Amino acid sequence: SGSSRLTQKYFIAMSLFVAAILTKSVTATLPAALLVIVWWSRGKLSWERDVVPLAPWFAVSIGAGLVTAWVERRYIGAMGSDFSLSLIERCLIAGRAIIFYLGKLLWPLNLIFIYPRWTVSARVWWQYLYPTAVIALMVSAWLVRRWARGPLAVLLLFTGSLFPALGFFNVYPFVYSFVAGHFQYLASLAFFGWIAAVAHGRWQTPIGIAAIGVLGTLTWFQSAMYRNSETLYRATIVRNPDCWMAYNNLGFVISGEGRVSEAGALYQQALKIKPDYAEAHNNLG
Repeated sequence: SGSSRLTQKYFIAMSLFVAAILTKSVTATLPAALLVIVWWSRGKLSWERDVVPLAPWFAVSIGAGLVTAWVERRYIGAMGSDFSLSLIERCLIAGRAIIFYLGKLLWPLNLIFIYPRWTVSARVWWQYLYPTAVIALMVSAWLVRRWARGPLAVLLLFTGSLFPALGFFNVYPFVYSFVAGHFQYLASLAFFGWIAAVAHGRWQTPIGIAAIGVLGTLTWFQSAMYRNSETLYRATIVRNPDCWMAYNNLGFVISGEGRVSEAGALYQQALKIKPDYAEAHNNLG
């Protein structure tokens, strides 16, 4: 019957969702994303039809999120002075990160392996401009939702998918930087879907070809940075001179080639930036 087929499809979908979450916990945002997509499509949500069936999915997401947060703290090392941030400071990071990712998505230039780590302070007035801008975007999208649901849906999908990496939870890469290009891979799908939805008719193919051409060219040039480890870390140092991790890792790479004195200078530079960097002390000997 039709009901049994729907039930079967539901459990298949949930099984795939669980498999995805076991692969990468960032997919925990899927249940919320599905509700946003349904609202985007229909303009409303039904409690029984839309929300209740996703309750088990939300339970799995919450469980996966808690386990991931525990693993990050207990086994990976996402704790200590680098993560001693107040709630206000975490909100400042979140607002700035959202604006940062929007900027890189709309204008993907000056991409770096490790971006500079921001100095966050609740006493610096201009840092509040970032969360204020995010709130303004959300309010503007909310006000036009009756005529165009797309902007609000895209912003909700984008920020919701980014939420695990916005600074409210400790993740180890924050030791190096509060942002990373790969954090927004999943979130960027919201904008691509929106563009595909609005770019219809005779303009769809030309816009698609132009986008592929431009992005493909940028990717080609960007890929040269990843030719080998030495190239990557040298490029990172050029664009982010305070990246102590890049100095240390570059030193480790070239020390394996017998360039010991050059490696020692790099370790010393890493320690000049971060005096308590145990790995650089160990490598220096």
